[in-house]
Amino acid sequence: MKNRNSIIAIPFIILGLLIFFACASNKKVSDAGNTEAGSFTDSRDGKEYKTVKIADQWIMAENLAYKPDSGNFWAYENNDSNLLIYGYLYDWEAAMNIAPVGWHLPSGKEWKAVRKSLGVKSNIWPGMEKIYPMLIVGGSSGLDMLFGGMRSCDGEFKYLGDKAIFWNSDNSGSEKTIYGLDSNKDGEPHGLKGRTAPYEYANEYQKRCRGFSVRLFKDK
Repeated sequence: MKNRNSIIAIPFIILGLLIFFACASNKKVSDAGNTEAGSFTDSRDGKEYKTVKIADQWIMAENLAYKPDSGNFWAYENNDSNLLIYGYLYDWEAAMNIAPVGWHLPSGKEWKAVRKSLGVKSNIWPGMEKIYPMLIVGGSSGLDMLFGGMRSCDGEFKYLGDKAIFWNSDNSGSEKTIYGLDSNKDGEPHGLKGRTAPYEYANEYQKRCRGFSVRLFKDK
């Protein structure tokens, strides 16, 4: 009788272990969202930005809205009222030279490090689904990524409210020049994901005419 009871108990023990490991896994992702908030004032124009520290990296928690003296940059639909929320859309060269002293345009490697710090190591689903709620406005990461859309090479503004697309500093071979996230409209949210063409890799022509958002990282 004792052996029979032991056999009956095995499925419940297995179920308990599965629940434990599932909760532990979810806790790991949730706890990764614990961050430190701060702020930075750009001395060039006096604008203050929210910042957030993830692991050992300080990151701007708002899109850059600095207006440079030269280069290609656009307010969404050329409407300055959009700057208050979404900042400017810059071409790649402007993005590479836009950072104030002490800050820089991040590399793809740095974006991946942030994603890893939040508990997700790769682009594949369901990792992107788990990280998505952390990244959007009000998410536990504090990054408050805005779906600021883009400007295409034909001058069309699109994807406002649907895609957040950020330049990074990579500029060689297979390295990707854009990181970001898609909204939840298609039922499969993607968070901080290197993209497939045409959103992931921008060729030299596209770098000069496409406009994407910028989030700067603080120098270490």
